[in-house]
Amino acid sequence: MSASYKTPVQPRALATEQKFLDTVNLLMQDKSLGLLTIDEIAAKAGLTRSAFLKRFGTKNQALLVLYGRYCTEVEAAMAAVSDDIDSFADAHEACFRVSVLAQELQTAHFSAIRAMHELFMENLNVHHQTHAIFLQCSDLMRQIQKVHVPTGTDMGAHAAAQLVFTITGNHVLKAMPGLPREEKDRHTLTAALVSRALLH
Repeated sequence: MSASYKTPVQPRALATEQKFLDTVNLLMQDKSLGLLTIDEIAAKAGLTRSAFLKRFGTKNQALLVLYGRYCTEVEAAMAAVSDDIDSFADAHEACFRVSVLAQELQTAHFSAIRAMHELFMENLNVHHQTHAIFLQCSDLMRQIQKVHVPTGTDMGAHAAAQLVFTITGNHVLKAMPGLPREEKDRHTLTAALVSRALLH
C-alpha cells in the first residue's frame, strides 16, 4: 500500500471507495490494468476523476486495495485449514482442500490476480503481500508435514506452497489448458503433486 493511502472511515467515503473498487474489478475482467484509464473507471462508476485520484492516487493503488482483500481472505482460509489439520486422513486430503480453497479464492478475485500477474511480468518483482501469503502457505505445509509427513523438509514445504499457488493460479488465468477439466480430477492431480513435494 502507498504511504499516502488511508482506509476510509466515514460512510460516504467508504461507499465511494467501494463503488470505485467494484468498477475496477468489473472492468479488469475483460481489460488489462495497463489499458484501463482512470477516466474510464470514473465514468463507469458514475463518479469523477478527481474523486478517484483523491481516494487512491493511482490505478495501482486501487489494485493493491483489491489485492489486499484477496490476501486477507487467503490468510483466513489457511488459518482455518491449519485448525483442521488433525481431521484430514492424510497429506493428500489436506492438500486437496488447500487446492480447492486456492482456486475458489483466485476465481473470486480474478481481476486482482490477473492484474498482479501483469505487474509481475512487467518487472519480475514479487509484491510483499504475495511473499507474505507464500510464507504463510509454506508454514501451513510444514504443519501438514508435521502431522502426516514427519520426514518432510523445509524445501519440500516451500516447493508444495509454490506448486499449489502456481497450478491453481495458472488454471484460473487459463494458462494451463492441459489440466483435467473436471474439478475433482484437477484437484486430485494437484494434491498428488503437492503432497509428493512434501516428501522432499
